Amino acid sequence: RIMAHHSSLPYTPGSPVTEEEVLAAQKGWGDGLVQIATTYDQKGYDAAKAAAEAVIDGGYGYQIAPVLFKPTLTTGEQTFRTTREGALSYFVGGNEKYPNDGGFALKGWRKCEIKNAAVFLNGNTGTTVGNVIITDKNGNVTTVDKTWTFLKDADGKVRIMAHHSSLPYLPDSPSQITEAEVLAAQEGWGEALVNIATTFDNKGLPAAKTLAGEIIDAAYGYQFGPVLFKPTLANGEQTFRTTREGALAYFVGDNASYPNDSGFALKGWRKVEIKNSAVRIEGNTATTMGWVIMTDKNGAVTKVDKTWTFFKDAEGAVRIVSHHSSLPYTPAPAPAAAPAPAAVASAPSAPVAQTITTTIAVETSVAFGAGLVVGGLVGHFW
Repeated sequence: RIMAHHSSLPYTPGSPVTEEEVLAAQKGWGDGLVQIATTYDQKGYDAAKAAAEAVIDGGYGYQIAPVLFKPTLTTGEQTFRTTREGALSYFVGGNEKYPNDGGFALKGWRKCEIKNAAVFLNGNTGTTVGNVIITDKNGNVTTVDKTWTFLKDADGKVRIMAHHSSLPYLPDSPSQITEAEVLAAQEGWGEALVNIATTFDNKGLPAAKTLAGEIIDAAYGYQFGPVLFKPTLANGEQTFRTTREGALAYFVGDNASYPNDSGFALKGWRKVEIKNSAVRIEGNTATTMGWVIMTDKNGAVTKVDKTWTFFKDAEGAVRIVSHHSSLPYTPAPAPAAAPAPAAVASAPSAPVAQTITTTIAVETSVAFGAGLVVGGLVGHFW
């Protein structure tokens, strides 16, 4: 009879992972991100989701154990995506359990560059820390801080078991925004106004409106909250344009909700000159006050008093968050002096007539003087 029976496969120590294998896995992750984005643009959501599933199953280790995945743009209770479902939702969205996921991998990525600060190897694991720099189809660049831990499994496949990604920390600093950046933003605003006007003259309203929307998105901070925008020629209940829609209507009109807007930026502007009275910088904000002098295609010049507050956002873009513009104050002309009452010869036989004549002369003069004042005010505000 068998009294003892031990059977086992021969022990084979795990194969150590090499730096070359780790770098190849990183490159594969970047190529996978670009593949998902281009598939989405060319073939639609379903094809992109299938591509993302293949990337996750081939590049991550969810089939081995929970993956320690902290994506860049997750918050609250759904910050950490330790399941395959959570990872897939982060990359392509479309999962009602994760309502805040917009699909990070669907954002038009076309290039991924990885710059490691260091690589640590220990047996069949390798950990890296560094920057991942991704460029989208419009040339916009995003840099993130990234830590990965890779595991070389029993089949020799290198898989991600930990993945922590975050936006670079930007400390508050008194010098975070510079005067040179503020002046460049002002110059950009002036060039944009001229660009909208010339586009309108050359290509029509639809092209000018599209351009104006792009300029507002790039130059103003409506994506962060209300902008404190008081345009020059706005009044009544629509004086303040704290929304993007209101700002766009002011610049190009064509919005039934703003019937008095004719399109300030469509008035043939060809030159903008900015003369600051002062610039005040505080941390990542700066406020300017001065004149903006605009010349149209006919040579007519308009001068406005202008105050801007600029904000330097987390990505380093300088945006307008407050904008107050008004026509320069012109004091009303002084009332015309009332002429001296005409002398009336004394006539003992008609003292009442003399008094009446004098009174009429004085009241007529005062009324005429008041008419000049009213006329001056109307002419000024017109």
